[in-house]
Amino acid sequence: MNTLHRHSQSPATGALRSAGHAQRVSLTVAAPRKSVQTPPLARTGKTLLSATAVAADGVAAPTKVVHPVTAESYRDFLAENAEKLVMMDFYAVWCGPCKVIAPEIERMAAESDPEKLVFAKFDCGATDASKRLAMSLGIKALPTFHLYRNCQMVDSMTGAKLKSLQEMLAKHT
Repeated sequence: MNTLHRHSQSPATGALRSAGHAQRVSLTVAAPRKSVQTPPLARTGKTLLSATAVAADGVAAPTKVVHPVTAESYRDFLAENAEKLVMMDFYAVWCGPCKVIAPEIERMAAESDPEKLVFAKFDCGATDASKRLAMSLGIKALPTFHLYRNCQMVDSMTGAKLKSLQEMLAKHT
């Protein structure tokens, strides 16, 4: 029975012993290539859409987004958008249900008319000022959603319930 033993001498060269006979053998080691992920649409041949819209004059126009609001900008944001319906998402970065519903809110913001409905998000745990504002607004559970019109709250709901959120928005738009 021949048994082979590898004795390392250098990374590229090794010595093998077969039944007491030494033999020099070159070893080639193939390093694995880094895996490059191809986006799913690229594999299908479809065109990927840009995240920035281009206006007729060739200037990049901002896309519809969920606007981040801080304790300092909260009242100004509501005043700037007083003529529109404002949907404010009160969340925290550590909140699991907040993370689950966030992509759906982004999708709804992208599909809505920004002249009529504006989406905003407020991190309740970002600073001491944001914690105080959230407490003064009666935020006791996350996520909580408030609808504002003319700087006044017109409706609210708590929980990551997409269908209930869509129904609340439909009732006021």
